Amino acid sequence: MEFSSKIKEVRKKENLTQEEFAEKIFVSRNAVAKWETNRGYPDIQNLITISDVFEISLDELIKKDKNVKNKIIAESSSKKWHLLVIIYLITIIFYILYFLFAHKIFMIGFLIATLFMLVIEVYIFIKDKIYKNK
Repeated sequence: MEFSSKIKEVRKKENLTQEEFAEKIFVSRNAVAKWETNRGYPDIQNLITISDVFEISLDELIKKDKNVKNKIIAESSSKKWHLLVIIYLITIIFYILYFLFAHKIFMIGFLIATLFMLVIEVYIFIKDKIYKNK
């Protein structure tokens, strides 16, 4: 059974509207509507909440829907990479500062490029966090 059908089945079994279902798991009604019409999938945090609230195993929720499994895998690796890049860019900034103070060499172009990339990565990371919390 597809994830969308499974969510709809769980909601109807509990005699809940989309709005009531959404309130129970702390998401918007639009999110539930997207899940039920195959236009989107919940993140792992929401899947765990659904599992806990409605006492259904994660296995039952996602095992037979390859798209949900792929989304979860992609999200988890994406977050790790953004965080790793942010840490790497901060390390480069410390490297540039070390050269400035230890060797009196100021690499302004390298610093500007690094700060630019850091701002972009932090923006993506924060935007991703805010989007997932909606």
